[in-house]
Amino acid sequence: MSEVRRPRADEAEAVASCHIACWREAYAAIVPAHILAGADLSERSAKWRAHLADPDCFVLAAFDGPSCLGFILSGPPRDPALPPDAGHVSALYVRQAAQEQGLGRRFMAAAARDWLDRGGAALALGVLAANGKARAFYEAMGGRLIHEGLWHWQDVPLPDAHYRYDDLADLVRRGVRGT
Repeated sequence: MSEVRRPRADEAEAVASCHIACWREAYAAIVPAHILAGADLSERSAKWRAHLADPDCFVLAAFDGPSCLGFILSGPPRDPALPPDAGHVSALYVRQAAQEQGLGRRFMAAAARDWLDRGGAALALGVLAANGKARAFYEAMGGRLIHEGLWHWQDVPLPDAHYRYDDLADLVRRGVRGT
């Protein structure tokens, strides 16, 4: 059974390693191979150290011993197109071996609860459009498609889709009930 909690500062590298592994698992057929192969652990670890030190960032991760199985990162909107009461899920990943165990639902419910506690009214997120499994999950959790466009990863344009959750209490319930 995994332990779900906020990572400690000294676990930034474990979360970064999980992040890169999840990219490679989820995006192998979507993102050019050179981008995935070039993911740098020390660079990603530095970003995670910054996230973990940022009081505006909500971070929750699942661990099996020292190994990170998945995580969520959310907080205030970084996109000026989002209203200030809409929080933003910047990243949600679960290793393939740990999927279908409810971690994603727990993560989404916890992020919704956090944003509600901050006085927020909605959550938004973006996903690569070709990631059908993630899109099905976000829709099953009550996400409403609000926009499709392009996201650039190292100057490579990739179609993306943006979802919004307007009923955070419902999102919390879905995460708790597992539906």
